[in-house]
Amino acid sequence: MTENLKKNESSEHPSVVSEIHTMMEEIIAAAENVDAEKTFSYLTRDPGAVFFQNNKHYTRDSLISHFREKYGKLQSQKLHVTHSAMIDLGSESAIWIGYGEGLTETKAGESMASSFTETWIWQKIKGNWVATHYHG
Repeated sequence: MTENLKKNESSEHPSVVSEIHTMMEEIIAAAENVDAEKTFSYLTRDPGAVFFQNNKHYTRDSLISHFREKYGKLQSQKLHVTHSAMIDLGSESAIWIGYGEGLTETKAGESMASSFTETWIWQKIKGNWVATHYHG
């Protein structure tokens, strides 16, 4: 699952790297458990936020709805992050970029391999980390 999530050892803000790393582990675990709400629980509720999946724009609610429908067809999902990197933008912002491979099993018993790429932009707002942009 997350054994290849990397902590950027050269970061000037190691606590930022650690916190983002922990949240990304939670997100990947939620996705493996096909839980759309928990997968995207860190997304900002700002109505002007921009989220993309497969070149399509989504609001927070429509993105969760899209994944709820997608995950609703699955029995299970295994994700392997092949590579990840974090760009430390300061004590209150960072970018996480990752890609990897997945294996899903539908409720009908069909298995399918896939690949994924994701970018999460994180900001600390009022003391809490939120993802202000997602691109998958």
